[in-house]
Amino acid sequence: MPKAENDEPKSPFSDDALRQIAREKVIWALGVKIHAFVFVLGNIFLAWLNLAVSPAILWFPYVLSSWLVGLGVHVASYMIYARGVIGGKKKGLILHFIADLLAVQAVIVINYFSSWNIMWFVWPVGGLAGAILVHLIIYGMFLKDKGPAGEKKSWMERKIDEELHKAKRKS
Repeated sequence: MPKAENDEPKSPFSDDALRQIAREKVIWALGVKIHAFVFVLGNIFLAWLNLAVSPAILWFPYVLSSWLVGLGVHVASYMIYARGVIGGKKKGLILHFIADLLAVQAVIVINYFSSWNIMWFVWPVGGLAGAILVHLIIYGMFLKDKGPAGEKKSWMERKIDEELHKAKRKS
């Protein structure tokens, strides 16, 4: 690769393009971490709820496995994006929505065939509906492109700067 006058390799991307790539990588990585945390807490709560409300019928493992599909899609999406194969916040939102719909139908089917007399599916379906709503709000408020940021750097901007610094060190 041709060298610049200060012996740093030239990048085919502008600093603004690299900043946008770093920003999206930070957003995706943060999303994976948040979802993993909520997955653990949510399943601990559902296990407790199951044992407290209907201990004779263990339904929380079905919920855990269904929710794992959504988390798996999220992790896979991040890994694909981080490798530069695909990108886009809207694609992530769509993948979440699809995974949640698949999880909802799986939970309802499992509830129907295992113990329809106890309609426990309302708990995880309500949680997934809430998650979809939170995703839409976060997307609308924080992730849509809104133009130039203010002069004061937010947490997100600092993380983007860190990613840019890492990328420049590698090249």
